[in-house]
Amino acid sequence: MLISVSLLLPNILPYGIDQLMNESTVKIRAFIHWFCLCLYSGYALPNIPDELTILVVALTLFSFSLCLHFLFKHRFEHIPIPNPYKIVFKVLKFSLKTSGTRRQYRSAFTYWGEEPSRMDLAKERYGGCFSHEEVENVKTFLRIALVLATVFPLIVSNVFLFYLPNFTAQFKNGSKENAHDAIYILGNLVLLFFLVPLIELVILPLFPKLEYFIINPLKGLGLAYILLILSIVSVFLIDLFGRFFADNNSNVPCFFTWKLVHQTIDISYWILLIPSVLAGASYFLTEIYLFEFMCSQSPFGMHGMIIGLHWFLSGIFTDFVIGVVLIVYLHPIPSFNFMSCTSWFTIMLCIIAGIGLVVYVLIARWYVNRVRDTDLGLRAAVEEHWENRLTLENDTETEDFVISSVR
Repeated sequence: MLISVSLLLPNILPYGIDQLMNESTVKIRAFIHWFCLCLYSGYALPNIPDELTILVVALTLFSFSLCLHFLFKHRFEHIPIPNPYKIVFKVLKFSLKTSGTRRQYRSAFTYWGEEPSRMDLAKERYGGCFSHEEVENVKTFLRIALVLATVFPLIVSNVFLFYLPNFTAQFKNGSKENAHDAIYILGNLVLLFFLVPLIELVILPLFPKLEYFIINPLKGLGLAYILLILSIVSVFLIDLFGRFFADNNSNVPCFFTWKLVHQTIDISYWILLIPSVLAGASYFLTEIYLFEFMCSQSPFGMHGMIIGLHWFLSGIFTDFVIGVVLIVYLHPIPSFNFMSCTSWFTIMLCIIAGIGLVVYVLIARWYVNRVRDTDLGLRAAVEEHWENRLTLENDTETEDFVISSVR
């Protein structure tokens, strides 16, 4: 199963984006939204008690995908793509080898003679055997990788908050069998299945101008950070005020550990819907806007590599979370006055998320969107400027001639 998932996730979205290469941005964004809905609908499977039902669903979907492949194979685009790993490796290797020798040359753009051409000289001295487009692709890849690294607090904190349904055991009537599943389904899955159809089928068709407000993925990731911090703060306040009016000295486990304990918080477990919905919305927005950002900014042929890097980093971050959970599970944090294990843990998560938000805002302001027109170099920009200026002067002279003729 692990091998099949690792082969499926990094390839299915890049393949779909390659098929939609000539489509509009609106259609590509809609494809990403529906892809996320289908992908994370798998979170509903653990709540299905019958394993035979899960097997039937899996076999049905697999058969459907095979039928699509064989019946509509002629409609799919088969685009040859260069090896992006080889390009990145060679460009970085050349850059490191020549980093000490490039400083001794003057800038090629200070040579104003016609022979040799300034652009050819620049490529020869600074680009080596690589084209300008390949070098810019590698730069874009490194910038995207840096943005992906700043999402570490989002993924780490959201994985912790996925364990919020376990917190129900410490609330009134929270030890019931269906309390855990109710918070999990209503806080994550219902929001997931409600948000995408609402946006794609109702809001955008009725108000198409809203497309301009949700088109920036970097702002969407900032919104996900804010929702995450609100979720963490709400967990802290629920735990703090709940213990203030209840059994303060009981040494109960952290919120992500489900253990049948003596009731310590005399509040209905439904209050956990507040942080659960906020955390679920943050997680879903994170994945949607990350996919939109990667698909819109990835150079041609690098979609698979960059999305694979995203899943690789997500796996590392998740392993980090699992390690911390095991440590706290084996060595619980003792309660101190009104500060329980949950309180200490939420403070730590809030600090991580706050620092992550500050770093992310700085990186997002630094990030420059990729300009894909390779003809707009320095030389072309200067020529375009002077051409526009000459056109403006000619228009002015024509207007003066017409005015003088009328007089």
